[in-house]
Amino acid sequence: MQQRTTEFDAKNEWLPPGGATSSGTRHGFREPDDLQLVTGGDPLLLELIETPAFRRLKQVRFLGAIDYRLVPRPNGKPGATRYTRYEHSIGVMQLAQLYCDVRDLQPTDRRLACVAALLHDLGHPPFSHSMESVFKEEFGIDHHEATTDIIHGRISSGRDVFEALRRHGMDIERLAAVISGEVTEFEGFFHGPINFDTVEGILRSCMYVRQSSTVPDRYAVTKAAVKRANEGDRRAVDQFWKCKGWVYENVINSREGVLSDFACKFFLRRNLGRVGRDSYYGTEAELFRKLPGLREFLTGRGSSDDVVRMLDEPVYYTSRHYHVNPEGDFFARQDDVRYQHSRSDRDLILEHGPGLTETETMNQWQGALFDEDDDGL
Repeated sequence: MQQRTTEFDAKNEWLPPGGATSSGTRHGFREPDDLQLVTGGDPLLLELIETPAFRRLKQVRFLGAIDYRLVPRPNGKPGATRYTRYEHSIGVMQLAQLYCDVRDLQPTDRRLACVAALLHDLGHPPFSHSMESVFKEEFGIDHHEATTDIIHGRISSGRDVFEALRRHGMDIERLAAVISGEVTEFEGFFHGPINFDTVEGILRSCMYVRQSSTVPDRYAVTKAAVKRANEGDRRAVDQFWKCKGWVYENVINSREGVLSDFACKFFLRRNLGRVGRDSYYGTEAELFRKLPGLREFLTGRGSSDDVVRMLDEPVYYTSRHYHVNPEGDFFARQDDVRYQHSRSDRDLILEHGPGLTETETMNQWQGALFDEDDDGL
């Protein structure tokens, strides 16, 4: 086993400090106070976190419109806290650090995994997925393309990221391939059903409606998914997958969740003359100013029936149902077989007043990712 030192080895590669590993530093789901500690002192990670492109994620809510609707008046207490893509990205990085610790990866691979985890959501627009489909329709951009453009320095807001990556000798093409899931490195934890992104994101989502003491520990779930040593590990990961189903049913696909997302799209389409392609790379505060009435709707005391009164068309959305298929061998890592979900394309036929009817067509598929391709988080 390679002896780990404190800063750099003979090849000028950063090495994590011996003793306490960075993944052991846990900060809950809030923004960490000590970035030096959280990053394990990796100068590239520290530099990337301080770039304007990454710091912008502090102004992008994790669940988009749902954040504002579920938490209209945040006060930092359990159940009254809004989260951001900045906090989520650092959380995903920490799960990647844990994986690297368990697998004792070499410095180059460790840095690649941690940087990919940190930057995976760099291209999210304001309100995350709530408005992304409209930006795609009108301007031909989504968070996959935006992330790739930023890390390659193709847009001005991404130059600092690109320069930092190049200065530290990062293979940018390989990094982009890991983030996009085009390569199968790191045992599927960037592209499979059980991945760093979905573990962190689903368990973070639980915090909106559950007490923290009832939410599965994201580090324990990740470690169980990596090691797969016993039945306890299997139960932990299976329970996480069922938890994902619970989140979609009670948060993402709840009546409030569906109508909040739809309201965002409605306001954006109604004000396209005020919005340009550059708005994609902006903040929610900037977009609120261009979409009059949206903030008041999302944070107001009115019910979801307020959306109904604005509309004269069905609300289309995709409902998801998650289940464990015992025919997939957990210990043989047959995750695409074991961890499945079905998709129901629904339209909510809205009436002006109480009442909601649904029509549904089922499309079965496997292997859900916590990603916009999946209309996920």
